[in-house]
Amino acid sequence: MRDLRESSAVVHDPQEIRRRIAEDGYIFLRGLLDPAPIRRLAFDTLTALQAEGWLRDGHPPDEAPLEPPARDFKNSNFFGGYIALQRLEYFHALIHQPALTTVMRNLFGSDVFPHPRKIGRIVWPTRLGTTPGIYAHQDFVVEGVPDMFTSWIPFVDCPRELGGLAILTGSQNEGVVPRLHRVDPGDDAWATTDYRVGDVLIFHCLTAHAALPNTTERLRLSGDYRWQSSAQEIPADALLPHLHGPVPGWDELSRDWSSTDWIKTPPGLRTTERTGGELPDFPASPFVRIPPQEPYDREHTVLAGIFNNMQDSFRPEKAVGENAVIEYRIVSESGNHRWQVQVSGSRCLAVPGGDEDASVTITSTLHDYLMITGGKADPIDAFGRGALVIDGDFTVALQQTEWFRD
Repeated sequence: MRDLRESSAVVHDPQEIRRRIAEDGYIFLRGLLDPAPIRRLAFDTLTALQAEGWLRDGHPPDEAPLEPPARDFKNSNFFGGYIALQRLEYFHALIHQPALTTVMRNLFGSDVFPHPRKIGRIVWPTRLGTTPGIYAHQDFVVEGVPDMFTSWIPFVDCPRELGGLAILTGSQNEGVVPRLHRVDPGDDAWATTDYRVGDVLIFHCLTAHAALPNTTERLRLSGDYRWQSSAQEIPADALLPHLHGPVPGWDELSRDWSSTDWIKTPPGLRTTERTGGELPDFPASPFVRIPPQEPYDREHTVLAGIFNNMQDSFRPEKAVGENAVIEYRIVSESGNHRWQVQVSGSRCLAVPGGDEDASVTITSTLHDYLMITGGKADPIDAFGRGALVIDGDFTVALQQTEWFRD
């Protein structure tokens, strides 16, 4: 794995910034931001997490040992701490430091703006539980906004062992493709660094990336902040707080803020409703090359992300001694997709196609399946009205819901 190429020396050269995006898929800016307020944000976050029971009492928050179990956004015990982070005004304000907004204007133009939805990453040590996000993925598959950029910002010094981001250089020019692999430390196409507070990593929405495992005994604290042109539609969900529902709305989160400018959007912005997985066409881009792609291939990419996420959220302690193959048959006008989730004790593998004998087969249309996995349809209701068909061992179908985090 190589080191990220630093671009601080060309930060005021829009042409060179765009050239490096086209070549590498990212720019890395060492020490772009004032670290002092970010360090205060990290301390305030840890203080709030300690109050929620994530850290042991009787210690300074930035020195306190962790109190297991691990908490992540797929489990209900995550939300007390995460809501506390979302209430912190500077979590939303920090990307409005002029040094960063200038870079984004140089890259995009004057109509660039950040999504109101800010995504916090509170990553536990890997040994305490599987942490989502360590598989390679593209943010376009999540958001569906062409030529969106993500700025990833560490809130604490983040050496490799704490689990910072790694970039698959050159992947932005491969188009929207399924990513079924994890970071290969021996592959020189992957790049990372020892991040410091004040650093910013900016990458295109087609750039494949992944978090490295957190092999320390500390939390990795960081934020994902996404940017786009106001000429593009924005997903309606991106106007709401991240994980809205369990996380309250802006009125409650911002009650004690000095300003709500951090969550405002340009006037006249067009929104679009997304089911939570459908993949629109990617038009010609001024930043990267876009190979042609058929609808079936785009659907396969979306499903790869869903099943990769399922594989990543597997809880082996809940499946001790279990051996089962859950086959999914997803019906689409573009063609039918078949995936197998193969579980054997502590091992879970998501396989496109797959040739194992299925214990249970689950059949659905692509639309219904995306509605269910996107949390916008109840699977029990879908089963009752025939939108979800289950054949085979019903016991496995019921038990497997406990094998993966919520």
